[in-house]
Amino acid sequence: MKDNVFLKIFNHIEEGLLCCSFTIMTVVCFVQVITRYVFHYSMPWSEELLRALFVWSSCLGISLGFRTRSHMGVDAIVGVLPKKAKNIVSMAAYVITIAFCVAMIYYSAGVTMQQFSTGQKTIAMGLPVWMVSISLIVGFALTIVRIIQVIIEDVKNKGKNDSTHISEGLL
Repeated sequence: MKDNVFLKIFNHIEEGLLCCSFTIMTVVCFVQVITRYVFHYSMPWSEELLRALFVWSSCLGISLGFRTRSHMGVDAIVGVLPKKAKNIVSMAAYVITIAFCVAMIYYSAGVTMQQFSTGQKTIAMGLPVWMVSISLIVGFALTIVRIIQVIIEDVKNKGKNDSTHISEGLL
């Protein structure tokens, strides 16, 4: 079956955005260092842009980490549990993580809406502050989607391949 183009794009949205973000961050940071130390001029907007891109990159990186099972974890205790107990502990960890994401979205939405309604802007760039804080909502929403995708994948592969156990990368 031919894959849906939308699904291909959605399944790799974080990588594309992070690639663009890191490229822009690298170029801006390099130019900032050169202008500061060679020309003795500091670009005031560069620090705001770098901070905003860093926040966005961090939030998108969380969901990418779940999609690729790349989060660091300590599984010393979980590793000695029987398989059924591992599954229960892993599922509980995912449920707790989803609950945390929902709480972050809820509280971030309140802050973001307040920033939007008051029209707060950054000092140097005049960028609306809500454009930075909405990254938390987007990042944690994508994280929930990625956790659900991992759970579904693990349930489908139950017993087929123990190397993709749901605790991998989380516990």
